[in-house]
Amino acid sequence: MTGAVGQHPRTVLWDLDGTLVGLRKRTFKTVMPLTAALSFRDLTPPHRFLRILPGIMRQVRGNDTEHTNTDLMVELLARGLGVPAEIARLRLGRLTEVDFARLRACFPALPAAVATVADLRAAGVAQVVATNPLWPLASATTRLGWGGHDPADFDFITSGETMRRSKPRVEFYHELLERLAVEPRQCVMIGNDAANDAPAARAGIPVFLIGAAKSAVPEECSRTGLVSTGNWPRLREWLGIEERSCSSS
Repeated sequence: MTGAVGQHPRTVLWDLDGTLVGLRKRTFKTVMPLTAALSFRDLTPPHRFLRILPGIMRQVRGNDTEHTNTDLMVELLARGLGVPAEIARLRLGRLTEVDFARLRACFPALPAAVATVADLRAAGVAQVVATNPLWPLASATTRLGWGGHDPADFDFITSGETMRRSKPRVEFYHELLERLAVEPRQCVMIGNDAANDAPAARAGIPVFLIGAAKSAVPEECSRTGLVSTGNWPRLREWLGIEERSCSSS
């Protein structure tokens, strides 16, 4: 199995939202904060929770501590709500394991993604879900199931419990490479968001962006020469799953 990435990679890193599963972004951006606010409504009024949530998420995205993202989020929630950390942790768990189900309509299945994951699995390629690890693992495994994937088919899934850095920071990719014990050129990163996924190229990882314009790729990522763009058929050619057709450009 060879393609534009040369010999097939040891590991494929997959973005989740908009890549492995569809994403109705506008609906998600509206419903997700409201769902979170309702999960915490007996601890603080929803309007107050919605006021403090953006600052908490900003601090988690900028995590420079040795705490995992989930531990930091629990600490910030406890401080912001004036409750013990254990209460904040239990409520965060309920949000991701139970209340998150309200968001199912935001994440439709993508048949092309399901087929490509199956083909890579049949070829013996390791696959990792490299989603932005802002939330606990349950939110990622739930979305995978909605998208028609078996979470057990992936060797590792990034989550708030295991990661200390987040996208779009290149440190996220360095941390992931170290955790997986693989070299950058043994991997490829597949995503759909130029701002969040292209920075993998700065860590030396070849990147393919589905449905993204070349012009959207940050300059510091583009000049690595490691970022490709295209549709699902082009991705499958790039991975070597399918031969390039005569009409391909």
